Amino acid sequence: MRRGPRLRRLGAQCFFAAVIGLQLFFVVRAYDDPHHLFGYQPFSESSTWRATILRVTDSGRHDIRNGWAGYHWSQLVRGRGLTTPWVDGSAASGVESQLAFFQQALDWVATHTPNDHSTRYFEAHVRTVRNRGEPETRVMRSVERELPER
Repeated sequence: MRRGPRLRRLGAQCFFAAVIGLQLFFVVRAYDDPHHLFGYQPFSESSTWRATILRVTDSGRHDIRNGWAGYHWSQLVRGRGLTTPWVDGSAASGVESQLAFFQQALDWVATHTPNDHSTRYFEAHVRTVRNRGEPETRVMRSVERELPER
């Protein structure tokens, strides 16, 4: 009885089914991922975004554009169009993807500026325009910072 070729064929079929199933999983998962990783998007979006970033302290809100406590946003955050968020920038990979990267940048700056002893959190007023539609504005916040006791 020849079981070798039959087992090999069954193994190949199982491997093929597993690969196709995994690929389908990644494609379906892409719709829930803000970056659409492994998803198919034939054309880039023509969306734009810009943000005003404020430091929220006990004394109020302060624009970070000119720096604070020896820090400058453009030196802390680079890439993905995040270096100068107060200038209109492209969100070609999608607004949700760009804002997910921006949220990560806000949180990173909040947790990696140890010489800043007054900022409670960072707040961003973000204006987006999806594919040349109507502008939308949303407010985003970084993680809350623990400040030293006074």
